[in-house]
Amino acid sequence: MSDLTAEEFEEQKYVDYFPKLETAYKRAFDDMNGTYDRKLVHAIDQQVLSESEPFYEADSGFSVELPADPLDRLAGVQVDADHARDVIDEHTDRICVHLRDQFGIGGQADEKA
Repeated sequence: MSDLTAEEFEEQKYVDYFPKLETAYKRAFDDMNGTYDRKLVHAIDQQVLSESEPFYEADSGFSVELPADPLDRLAGVQVDADHARDVIDEHTDRICVHLRDQFGIGGQADEKA
C-alpha cells in the first residue's frame, strides 16, 4: 500500500509523477483502442482527455476531471452521444485503474469528478 497523499500528488503530478501519469494514460488508451472504434478513441484522447486533470484523494482514490462539455469537443467522428459518454466513462475508469497500478494503490473505489 502506498503512502501517497492528496497534497503530495497535487504538488508532484507534473514533476516527479509525470512519467507515471503518462504510462497510466497510455495503457488506458491501448486498452480502449483494442476494444472500441479507433477514430472515436483517438478523438476522445486528443480532444477530451488531453484537457483532463487527474486527482487523488486518500478516501476516494483517483479521479479524472474532464473539461466542460466533453461531448461537444468531439469533432471528426459520427457517434451517438450515449455511446460516446459510455466510452469516455470507461476510458476514465481505466485511467484510474492504471493510476492505482502505477502508484501501488489497490482496492479503492474510484469515482469520476
